[in-house]
Amino acid sequence: MSHPHEHLRSYPKLLDCLRYFCAFMLYMYGVSKLLHLQFNVAELARRPIGSLNGYQLTWFYYGYSRVYASILGLTQVAGATLLLYRKTTLLAAVVMFPVMANILLINMFILVNDYGPYVISTIICLSMLIILWHQRAALLSLFWMKQTPEPRESSRTHRWIRMLIVLGVCAIMISGTIMMHYVKR
Repeated sequence: MSHPHEHLRSYPKLLDCLRYFCAFMLYMYGVSKLLHLQFNVAELARRPIGSLNGYQLTWFYYGYSRVYASILGLTQVAGATLLLYRKTTLLAAVVMFPVMANILLINMFILVNDYGPYVISTIICLSMLIILWHQRAALLSLFWMKQTPEPRESSRTHRWIRMLIVLGVCAIMISGTIMMHYVKR
């Protein structure tokens, strides 16, 4: 007979370490955005845009809207808070992985020579992936197994709708490209 709390003991200590580290880092980045320590563009706003490098342009772009920076900061603080509790860690990973993947891509392709944020965002992304991988059975069940397909009697209609959407987008994009080509001449 299994112990009623056996599932609590089987949670890998590595996941606890990762979620606490990520919570700390997400709090640091999120609070710094909320306190206007990140994306503060006062000095950059006085410079000609052509004189800014990729790092400065990124900060200027994301700092241009104080509301956006605050929303991103609140998202990071919320994710950090969810990571503090084992029961909400999966929700945190599902919410924070796309956010952190976007930040990682920005760090990789725009903030090319600033390795600090690149390393931290890589660690956070990998940590979220490890947490998601550990919970893959629950995710598969939630996002695939428990989802109801289209009713059999209307599956043909849904297939046609999907096909029309894809073909419609292709036709619009191709015709737009052709029109742009001829308008340039």
